[in-house]
Amino acid sequence: MLNLEIWKIIVTVVIAVIGWILAHRFNTIRDRALKRRELIITHLINAYRILANDFTRREASLEIDLKLETVISELQLFGSKKQINLAKKLADDFTKGGDVYVDDLLNDLRDD
Repeated sequence: MLNLEIWKIIVTVVIAVIGWILAHRFNTIRDRALKRRELIITHLINAYRILANDFTRREASLEIDLKLETVISELQLFGSKKQINLAKKLADDFTKGGDVYVDDLLNDLRDD
């Protein structure tokens, strides 16, 4: 009888420890995914702000060129495939000179 009680306690403790380990593992995975998503959103918001405020409202300068490079690099690192393609088109239009339209990219960033 005593032997059966000891086994019940051991099984209960083992199940509790396994449950704790699994819960910790799943929480870690969830926390990493949330932190990654938060980091991506922060960079995409920064790219949006630069495009909406700095790039569209100022004359061409070295500062604007550097900010555009920052936007493009952030989009290449954190953006979706569509955003990367739109950033490439923006860079190509910018290097060709003339009119540069950022509305499609801004809309996609906002929607994302």
